[in-house]
Amino acid sequence: MKDLNSGSTESAHTVTTFQEARLQHSDNLRQNIVHAAAALLQEHGPEAVTVRRVAERMECSTKIIYNLFGKKEGLAKHLYLEGCSLMAQRFEAMPQQASFEQYFRDLAHVYWDFGISQSSFYQLMFGGSFSEFKPDGETLQGTATALKQVSALVEVAIEQGMLQVQDPLLAVRMIWAPLHGVIHLYLGGHIESEEAAKTLYDHTLSMVIHSLVSTSANG
Repeated sequence: MKDLNSGSTESAHTVTTFQEARLQHSDNLRQNIVHAAAALLQEHGPEAVTVRRVAERMECSTKIIYNLFGKKEGLAKHLYLEGCSLMAQRFEAMPQQASFEQYFRDLAHVYWDFGISQSSFYQLMFGGSFSEFKPDGETLQGTATALKQVSALVEVAIEQGMLQVQDPLLAVRMIWAPLHGVIHLYLGGHIESEEAAKTLYDHTLSMVIHSLVSTSANG
């Protein structure tokens, strides 16, 4: 009886381990496919990211990708979240500054650098380069998480009476919209050079700070 009970326990454990291994394999495979799609995105732009081309790079069947992601929109969603993760890592790597304005400028420069160095991710996330994909609740939450350093700084500044705007969400959007506009114009070919775009970006950043910071904080 002891041996039988021992064998049953071992069999049950083997089944559980096998199920866990399958799940782990699926997660690893999904991540590898996202990385392959991200490489295509960076190397050749959004038009290169098709299920067929990703499958070719992975040396797997298109059926595997469809099973894991559904249509191309599912793959685009994971790429969007990957972009959010990359952007969040860059924001988190920026040391906090005692000066509100200096820290704010540092974070704004991180955003610029991400937009320029990861332009394909940026255009997928904020430029509509995947017409089939529309952000949903999960991806919008990913964006909010990526921008949490900016949001936290704004909330602290409001609490300390440093900003004229009292609504944190409105303040973040007032910051985000004009800065995004400069990057989007440059990536779309409407500004003649990166140097000209960066000059405009810095001027826009100064205007945003001037419009948000209260007169008492300046004094």
